[in-house]
Amino acid sequence: MRGLVSLLAVGVSCMYVQAFEFPTTSEHAQTGDSQTVTLERKNVFHLAGKTLKVGDDFPSMLLQTSELSLFDTGVGGKARIFNVLASVDTPVCVQQAQELEAFIKSNPDIASRVDIVAISADTVFAQQRFIKAQGLTNTIYLSDAKDHVFGQQTGMLISELGLLTRSIVVVDAKGKVKHIQRVPELTSLPNLEEAVAIALK
Repeated sequence: MRGLVSLLAVGVSCMYVQAFEFPTTSEHAQTGDSQTVTLERKNVFHLAGKTLKVGDDFPSMLLQTSELSLFDTGVGGKARIFNVLASVDTPVCVQQAQELEAFIKSNPDIASRVDIVAISADTVFAQQRFIKAQGLTNTIYLSDAKDHVFGQQTGMLISELGLLTRSIVVVDAKGKVKHIQRVPELTSLPNLEEAVAIALK
């Protein structure tokens, strides 16, 4: 827990810094009950909720956007990338959000073919502050703060913290999960470029 508090403190002080150096990993771990996630490789936390796997129908949930409207995660029309953040007040999440935003801006055809959706357990007001501070314009932000329904339905809820475990999920236009990477260590990043490539297939 002390490590998380340190990261949160650093995150607040670094909100306006534009580059970090947290590593991208190719490691995958399952979601759901009985799974764990580490912080700085030494603090172990437990996940709660249903296991989400490739081939599953992505669950339909009504979540509130940062603009205070409702968004149905089960209604598509085109492929979606769900970029799951632990908390917008950590530097790892800043890097995760910035890297995907930069990749989309450098490949403008992505936005026309894929919906980019970020989800965290932060309040919508914290997300609004984060979006403004980081100049994020290509991503829909959803809050899982109220009932943690997203965390429960995808098995990405960190029980001890009430936060989401860092992940990226690709869902096709028919609502099927095509790719999921749940990183086993919270200070590492999922492979965003791999997820985009899969979404564009």
